[in-house]
Amino acid sequence: MKKIILVPIDFSKCSQNALSFAKNLANTLGFSLNVVHVYTGNLNPNESLTLRPGKTRQESLEERLEEFVNTIPENDKNNSVLTQTKIKTEAVLALSVSYKILKLTKDPKIAMVVMGTSGAGNIINKMLGSISSAVAQRAHCPVVLIPDGLKYKDFQNVLYASNYESADEELIQQVIDFGNVFRATMHFVHVDDKDNYETVEDTIFYKLFEKGDPAFSFNIVNIKNKPVIEGLTQYADENNVDLIVLVNRQRSYLDNLFQLSLTKKMALDTKFPLMVFHLMQQRE
Repeated sequence: MKKIILVPIDFSKCSQNALSFAKNLANTLGFSLNVVHVYTGNLNPNESLTLRPGKTRQESLEERLEEFVNTIPENDKNNSVLTQTKIKTEAVLALSVSYKILKLTKDPKIAMVVMGTSGAGNIINKMLGSISSAVAQRAHCPVVLIPDGLKYKDFQNVLYASNYESADEELIQQVIDFGNVFRATMHFVHVDDKDNYETVEDTIFYKLFEKGDPAFSFNIVNIKNKPVIEGLTQYADENNVDLIVLVNRQRSYLDNLFQLSLTKKMALDTKFPLMVFHLMQQRE
């Protein structure tokens, strides 16, 4: 059973925040963490601070990684004591940071990746061209992107951005199972476009009531006359959404969504964690 959260870090404040979030999420789910730092043959000027006398670069980074992990307290979830989360750390040399992380996501024990996104403002703009962007679009498991400075809290309202591509029974069941852990209210939000809304709605209803009445509350909403990003953002703001779930069934769909955010200069506010699911044969 998949019970490991992969957390790539680069020793930045942003990745420290993502690690804190991942620790709390792992505690809630009963998962363990694999915290990994991937480095290349080129020495980053900032990395020279981590080199230790008499130790190799690999040894120095592994020590720094252990210290970094230990800076994150185990009692940062609503000021309550957490169960000790099992954490594995590893520094890995690779030609490409993003390619190595993607390769790690092929491990069948990895349930998801949790990564930080840096900077204030447009979370998707900040992702584009970055390692987070590459991993979010091509990973072999769900990816949760954590805006810098966002603190963990259990998800009470989860927005599932539904369209024709995301009307997949298997994926909807995964999202329902995930929401069930938190007893979250599920918001299935369809922004009106060329898709057949009735088909999407029927598929969602079928999965929700397949095994009887669902154990959580839900809303199925069709938003008309708004661009996709604007519609999702406005709904999330108005309904205190804690997590937005996007589907990348065909890679071009998520690519187009990112591009739409750029051309319209819209944003998903940095207070929203973003969870990306993939439904397609995985690329090598």
